[in-house]
Amino acid sequence: MRNKNLVVFFCISLLFVLGCEREEENLPAEPAPLQQLETFTTQHTEEGVVKWTLVGDSSEMQVNKALGNKIIVQNPKVQIYEEGSVSITLTSLTGELYSTGRKRNNVYLQGSVVGVNENGTLNTELLKWQNKDGTLYAPNEVKIIRGDSTWYGTEMVANPNLETVTMKNNRFRLYPKDEEINEE
Repeated sequence: MRNKNLVVFFCISLLFVLGCEREEENLPAEPAPLQQLETFTTQHTEEGVVKWTLVGDSSEMQVNKALGNKIIVQNPKVQIYEEGSVSITLTSLTGELYSTGRKRNNVYLQGSVVGVNENGTLNTELLKWQNKDGTLYAPNEVKIIRGDSTWYGTEMVANPNLETVTMKNNRFRLYPKDEEINEE
């Protein structure tokens, strides 16, 4: 009787161990999102003044102990405000927003990033809105179009209205008719 119990115990233990291994194989590589929404809208205000709004098709929140809560947004549309009006409208394939931690209130856009305002159009693959500094930053290649003029460069830092832009590795084709000349 004792050998029979030992054989049954061994078989159950073996099945349990094999079953556990299979369950571990089916676990997702990344942690499951804490929260998912089909449409997502948020805005950031300072002293009651809207600084930016973000609208997306869908979103999911993930918890990261080192960086804080991260919200991943699909097809985001970000409008950055200056002096009460929209300064630039940005769109991309995905975006990230950190609701806590040192990256709080910065917006990260990636994949076919387009920025449009009255001063031109900006195109890049990766763009960061640095909320504290009030600047746009793109580490990779950027293309800015104003009328028929085109400017390419890397490591762009710009204000949201694209009036002040600095880049490295500049290449451009400028037409005087696209640049305003202030004569007094």
